[in-house]
Amino acid sequence: MDEHEKRSELVEAGQDFVRKMDELFYNRPKNNILNAIDSFFQQSGLPSRLAIDVFETETEWVAQVDLPGVKKENIHVDIIGDRLKIMVDYNEETNKSNENKDYYHRERKHQHAERMVQLPYVVDKKTTKASFRNGVLEVRGPKKKKPNNYLEID
Repeated sequence: MDEHEKRSELVEAGQDFVRKMDELFYNRPKNNILNAIDSFFQQSGLPSRLAIDVFETETEWVAQVDLPGVKKENIHVDIIGDRLKIMVDYNEETNKSNENKDYYHRERKHQHAERMVQLPYVVDKKTTKASFRNGVLEVRGPKKKKPNNYLEID
């Protein structure tokens, strides 16, 4: 991980913390302060930074991401040059009601996580394949060396 990635990870973690603090103190809890505190410390379903395993076989490179509980339609994979960008958008809405007790409860959750990984190979969209099985996203592509783009100096 290079210095820029480390810095952006720290900035992202700090922004997430500030956002949670704002929600805790500025959105006044309607029913119970303890519920607000619980939700503040509750682990979210998606990490803000996706953990990706990248490895090679003899003929191809492979990237794997564990995404338990995520639906295939919420996953987006983009190829940008020699980079692989994986994004997950997750929306959840729960409704509970009890007509006998005049009770109604509704929650909405939106989470977004993404990660871009630079590969040591050219990523060819035509030959790269992605699959999603049992909560694991796997992207595979053939090893193709990057072209030498160095310019010789006279």
